[in-house]
Amino acid sequence: MLTRFVSSFAVTAFALWTLLCLGFWGVISLGGDLLRWFAGVLGGDDIARSVLGFLEAFGTFLLAWVWFAGAALIVFAGFMLRQAARNATTIRVQTVRFEDRGDWAPREMKDVTPPKSDAPEIDPDQKKLPPR
Repeated sequence: MLTRFVSSFAVTAFALWTLLCLGFWGVISLGGDLLRWFAGVLGGDDIARSVLGFLEAFGTFLLAWVWFAGAALIVFAGFMLRQAARNATTIRVQTVRFEDRGDWAPREMKDVTPPKSDAPEIDPDQKKLPPR
């Protein structure tokens, strides 16, 4: 049961990581297209468009490597956690009624407070320490 939970968590994390990286790729691609269009509107030459295209391609390349590294880390962590969950010991606890346990049944608490008659009298108005 725990191995299934760990596997589900790893697959979900992988899917979310992939969607996040796809979103960043969309931002890089759209941003690069907008910058090249803006450079064309301002009358930029082909060198500016080439530089912007290179920066877009380089950003996409870096994003691909970041996605790959994150995906590899998620898969590795999922594998290790699945192995740890597979080797884990499960302890099952049964509920036992106290009435069936004899001596272990709950008892009334015993009052251990000493009676007031045994306590020494203390004068609350005493202002000095007793002699040594």
